[in-house]
Amino acid sequence: MRTTVPCTKCGSQLPGELFNTGNLIACPQCDARLQLEVFPAFFKPPEVGQTGDRVVVEVESSCFYHPQKKAVVPCEACGRFLCALCDVELDGKHLCPACLESGKKKKTIHSLEDMRMLYNRQALVLAVLPLFITGLAAIYVAARYWKAPPSLVRPMRWAMPVALVLGTLQTLVFVIVIIAAVRS
Repeated sequence: MRTTVPCTKCGSQLPGELFNTGNLIACPQCDARLQLEVFPAFFKPPEVGQTGDRVVVEVESSCFYHPQKKAVVPCEACGRFLCALCDVELDGKHLCPACLESGKKKKTIHSLEDMRMLYNRQALVLAVLPLFITGLAAIYVAARYWKAPPSLVRPMRWAMPVALVLGTLQTLVFVIVIIAAVRS
Protein backbone atom coordinates (compact mmCIF):
# COMPACT_ATOMS: atom_id res chain seq x y z
CA MET A 1 0.00 0.00 0.00
CA ARG A 2 1.37 3.42 -1.00
CA THR A 3 1.44 6.28 1.48
CA THR A 4 3.61 8.84 -0.30
CA VAL A 5 3.68 10.67 -3.63
CA PRO A 6 6.63 12.40 -5.32
CA CYS A 7 6.92 16.18 -5.51
CA THR A 8 6.27 17.34 -9.08
CA LYS A 9 9.30 19.65 -8.97
CA CYS A 10 12.09 17.85 -7.10
CA GLY A 11 10.79 14.26 -6.88
CA SER A 12 11.13 13.93 -3.09
CA GLN A 13 8.45 11.80 -1.39
CA LEU A 14 5.63 13.74 0.27
CA PRO A 15 3.98 12.04 3.28
CA GLY A 16 0.29 11.16 3.59
CA GLU A 17 -0.52 13.81 6.19
CA LEU A 18 -0.13 16.44 3.45
CA PHE A 19 -2.86 14.84 1.29
CA ASN A 20 -6.34 16.34 0.85
CA THR A 21 -5.85 19.33 3.16
CA GLY A 22 -7.47 21.71 0.66
CA ASN A 23 -4.61 24.19 1.09
CA LEU A 24 -1.34 24.88 -0.65
CA ILE A 25 1.59 23.30 1.19
CA ALA A 26 5.33 23.75 0.76
CA CYS A 27 7.48 20.80 -0.30
CA PRO A 28 9.93 20.04 2.55
CA GLN A 29 12.84 19.75 0.10
CA CYS A 30 12.38 22.46 -2.56
CA ASP A 31 9.70 24.76 -1.06
CA ALA A 32 7.48 24.35 -4.16
CA ARG A 33 3.86 25.28 -3.44
CA LEU A 34 1.63 22.22 -3.99
CA GLN A 35 -1.90 21.11 -3.30
CA LEU A 36 -2.18 17.33 -2.98
CA GLU A 37 -5.60 15.84 -3.73
CA VAL A 38 -5.54 12.03 -3.65
CA PHE A 39 -8.45 9.70 -4.42
CA PRO A 40 -9.27 6.98 -1.83
CA ALA A 41 -8.39 4.27 -4.38
CA PHE A 42 -4.75 5.38 -4.06
CA PHE A 43 -4.59 3.75 -0.62
CA LYS A 44 -6.15 0.41 -1.63
CA PRO A 45 -3.82 -2.42 -2.61
CA PRO A 46 -4.29 -3.74 -6.16
CA GLU A 47 -6.76 -6.59 -6.50
CA VAL A 48 -5.33 -9.98 -7.29
CA GLY A 49 -6.83 -11.65 -10.37
CA GLN A 50 -7.88 -15.26 -10.62
CA THR A 51 -5.18 -17.76 -11.47
CA GLY A 52 -7.27 -20.89 -12.00
CA ASP A 53 -7.25 -24.14 -10.04
CA ARG A 54 -4.98 -27.01 -11.00
CA VAL A 55 -6.49 -30.22 -12.33
CA VAL A 56 -6.53 -32.61 -9.37
CA VAL A 57 -8.26 -35.67 -10.79
CA GLU A 58 -7.42 -36.92 -14.26
CA VAL A 59 -11.09 -37.17 -15.29
CA GLU A 60 -11.72 -33.44 -14.69
CA SER A 61 -12.04 -31.21 -17.74
CA SER A 62 -9.04 -29.01 -18.35
CA CYS A 63 -8.67 -25.63 -20.02
CA PHE A 64 -8.10 -25.64 -23.79
CA TYR A 65 -5.29 -23.09 -23.43
CA HIS A 66 -3.85 -24.32 -20.10
CA PRO A 67 -4.12 -28.14 -19.88
CA GLN A 68 -2.85 -28.13 -16.28
CA LYS A 69 -5.71 -25.84 -15.11
CA LYS A 70 -9.25 -26.98 -14.29
CA ALA A 71 -12.01 -25.86 -16.67
CA VAL A 72 -14.74 -23.77 -15.06
CA VAL A 73 -16.89 -22.73 -18.03
CA PRO A 74 -17.19 -23.40 -21.78
CA CYS A 75 -16.77 -20.58 -24.32
CA GLU A 76 -20.22 -19.65 -25.58
CA ALA A 77 -18.94 -19.00 -29.09
CA CYS A 78 -16.72 -22.02 -29.84
CA GLY A 79 -17.40 -24.43 -26.94
CA ARG A 80 -13.80 -24.72 -25.73
CA PHE A 81 -13.37 -25.33 -22.01
CA LEU A 82 -11.82 -22.38 -20.17
CA CYS A 83 -10.10 -21.99 -16.82
CA ALA A 84 -10.74 -18.96 -14.60
CA LEU A 85 -7.68 -17.27 -16.10
CA CYS A 86 -8.93 -17.51 -19.72
CA ASP A 87 -12.62 -16.82 -19.07
CA VAL A 88 -13.64 -13.36 -20.28
CA GLU A 89 -17.17 -12.39 -19.26
CA LEU A 90 -18.64 -9.78 -21.58
CA ASP A 91 -22.31 -8.80 -21.62
CA GLY A 92 -23.19 -11.89 -19.59
CA LYS A 93 -21.45 -14.25 -22.04
CA HIS A 94 -18.30 -16.26 -21.34
CA LEU A 95 -15.78 -16.05 -24.20
CA CYS A 96 -12.27 -17.35 -24.81
CA PRO A 97 -9.51 -14.90 -25.84
CA ALA A 98 -9.53 -16.18 -29.45
CA CYS A 99 -13.29 -15.66 -29.87
CA LEU A 100 -13.03 -12.24 -28.25
CA GLU A 101 -10.30 -11.21 -30.72
CA SER A 102 -12.20 -12.73 -33.64
CA GLY A 103 -15.39 -10.92 -32.60
CA LYS A 104 -13.52 -7.63 -32.41
CA LYS A 105 -11.98 -8.08 -35.87
CA LYS A 106 -15.26 -9.18 -37.49
CA LYS A 107 -17.22 -6.51 -35.55
CA THR A 108 -19.72 -9.10 -34.31
CA ILE A 109 -19.36 -8.06 -30.66
CA HIS A 110 -20.96 -4.62 -30.57
CA SER A 111 -19.80 -3.76 -27.04
CA LEU A 112 -16.20 -3.84 -28.33
CA GLU A 113 -16.91 -1.33 -31.07
CA ASP A 114 -14.27 1.39 -30.91
CA MET A 115 -14.83 3.21 -34.19
CA ARG A 116 -17.69 3.78 -36.57
CA MET A 117 -17.91 5.19 -40.10
CA LEU A 118 -20.07 8.30 -40.05
CA TYR A 119 -21.99 7.85 -43.30
CA ASN A 120 -24.44 10.63 -42.45
CA ARG A 121 -21.64 13.20 -42.25
CA GLN A 122 -19.98 11.78 -45.34
CA ALA A 123 -23.23 12.13 -47.30
CA LEU A 124 -23.75 15.67 -46.01
CA VAL A 125 -20.26 16.76 -47.08
CA LEU A 126 -20.78 15.23 -50.53
CA ALA A 127 -24.14 17.02 -50.86
CA VAL A 128 -22.66 20.40 -49.94
CA LEU A 129 -19.76 20.22 -52.43
CA PRO A 130 -20.86 21.97 -55.64
CA LEU A 131 -19.87 19.31 -58.16
CA PHE A 132 -22.21 17.21 -60.30
CA ILE A 133 -20.69 13.87 -59.33
CA THR A 134 -20.80 14.63 -55.58
CA GLY A 135 -24.57 15.14 -55.72
CA LEU A 136 -24.96 11.65 -57.15
CA ALA A 137 -22.47 10.28 -54.63
CA ALA A 138 -24.40 11.94 -51.77
CA ILE A 139 -27.63 10.32 -52.98
CA TYR A 140 -25.89 6.93 -53.21
CA VAL A 141 -24.29 7.16 -49.74
CA ALA A 142 -27.52 8.40 -48.13
CA ALA A 143 -29.63 5.67 -49.74
CA ARG A 144 -27.08 2.86 -49.24
CA TYR A 145 -26.29 3.61 -45.58
CA TRP A 146 -29.67 4.99 -44.46
CA LYS A 147 -29.97 2.42 -41.65
CA ALA A 148 -26.27 2.37 -40.66
CA PRO A 149 -25.74 3.14 -36.95
CA PRO A 150 -25.01 6.84 -36.32
CA SER A 151 -22.14 8.31 -34.34
CA LEU A 152 -21.58 7.05 -30.82
CA VAL A 153 -21.06 10.60 -29.57
CA ARG A 154 -23.24 13.03 -31.55
CA PRO A 155 -25.77 11.18 -33.73
CA MET A 156 -26.78 14.03 -36.15
CA ARG A 157 -29.86 12.07 -37.28
CA TRP A 158 -30.93 15.02 -39.43
CA ALA A 159 -27.83 14.84 -41.66
CA MET A 160 -28.94 11.87 -43.80
CA PRO A 161 -32.30 13.35 -44.95
CA VAL A 162 -30.67 16.75 -45.51
CA ALA A 163 -27.89 15.15 -47.56
CA LEU A 164 -30.45 13.25 -49.63
CA VAL A 165 -32.44 16.43 -50.35
CA LEU A 166 -29.37 18.57 -51.10
CA GLY A 167 -27.84 15.86 -53.31
CA THR A 168 -31.09 15.54 -55.25
CA LEU A 169 -31.40 19.32 -55.66
CA GLN A 170 -27.77 19.61 -56.73
CA THR A 171 -28.20 16.85 -59.30
CA LEU A 172 -31.43 18.42 -60.62
CA VAL A 173 -29.75 21.83 -60.97
CA PHE A 174 -26.86 20.33 -62.93
CA VAL A 175 -29.26 18.36 -65.16
CA ILE A 176 -31.25 21.55 -65.86
CA VAL A 177 -28.02 23.46 -66.62
CA ILE A 178 -26.85 20.72 -68.99
CA ILE A 179 -30.22 20.58 -70.76
CA ALA A 180 -30.25 24.40 -71.11
CA ALA A 181 -26.70 24.35 -72.51
CA VAL A 182 -27.60 21.65 -75.05
CA ARG A 183 -30.73 23.54 -76.25
CA SER A 184 -28.90 26.81 -76.85
